Amino acid sequence: MDIGGAFVKAAYWDGEGGFGPLPLLPTTVYRDLDGRLLTGSEAVRLARTAPERAEAMPARSLAEQDEMLLGGDATHPVELVAALLTRVLRDSWPGFDRTRPDALTMVVPSDLGGTDRAVLGRAIAAAGLPEPVWVPAPVAIAAGWAARREAHAGTLVAVCDAGATGLRFALASVGHAEYQPGDNIACGGADLDEALFGLVEARTRTARPEAWKRLLDCSGPEDLRARSQLREDVTGVREALSATTTVPLTVPGHREELLVRRNEFEEAAAQPLARAGTALADLMASGACPSAVLLAGGAARTPKLAELLSRSAGGLLPEVLPDPVNAAVLGAARTHKALVATGGGEAPYAFPEDEDLFR
Repeated sequence: MDIGGAFVKAAYWDGEGGFGPLPLLPTTVYRDLDGRLLTGSEAVRLARTAPERAEAMPARSLAEQDEMLLGGDATHPVELVAALLTRVLRDSWPGFDRTRPDALTMVVPSDLGGTDRAVLGRAIAAAGLPEPVWVPAPVAIAAGWAARREAHAGTLVAVCDAGATGLRFALASVGHAEYQPGDNIACGGADLDEALFGLVEARTRTARPEAWKRLLDCSGPEDLRARSQLREDVTGVREALSATTTVPLTVPGHREELLVRRNEFEEAAAQPLARAGTALADLMASGACPSAVLLAGGAARTPKLAELLSRSAGGLLPEVLPDPVNAAVLGAARTHKALVATGGGEAPYAFPEDEDLFR
């Protein structure tokens, strides 16, 4: 499993050749009027008109907050994360005739400290899951790539993990636990969405300023729903621009569709994309000579991102992994047997130093 910024990703391995991804689960958790915690599409839909009852990224708050208010009720982030993990089990494991897995590999960001892992461990236990093997995302991504390519042990790869909340860089050596973390850059899906939203705002505010002001300023259920839907549509447009050059967008209060072009989006997102290229160049300047540049995560298919990373890697063309959203969990599941064989619980991977590790 991997609790990302937008989705919980999961993959399975059944020990008999069965292997594959499980359905993505949105990370939004909603507390209803009866006090129940809802997840999945129900939570996303209800959060559109009552955002004060929802938390979109509970894992990010695990070690930062003891509790948060959802609809006026105090809730610990551990409860929210446990609700997400329980939903994954409920939706997935009955198909395998199991109530829970025999073992769990938890994919975590390369910069996740020991305190965060300890609190996440509490949520895992609350969901009734076994004690996890902890695997940093770049190690899992590199392992999955190596298994498909039959790469030799010691092969050095640069991993670019473009998730919802940022772009993390790392150097990983195939077959080894150690990895070298690079920078975490504000060039994830949310950052690119914000750049595209700014473009949409600039064009629509000029055409009908009153309609745009009403959309942003009003707080009634209809306006909240329309604003939330527009945010979701902007994400859909950004993802579609990875495959085509022009995508129509319907903006509430505007009679005609807005045509969004890829070159306009790339110009609007030039600053975060440039930061990504610079960060990879800095990582390469450390003297590393990777054999491949691996691009994973929800924003991995952004064409301009691959182009800029190629320039920073001295012309080495980044390889967008198959199913980039699930690349880390698929890599962890594909290599599950080897990972478990190294020891359960606290896996011997080289996490960043943390003085309060599992205190």
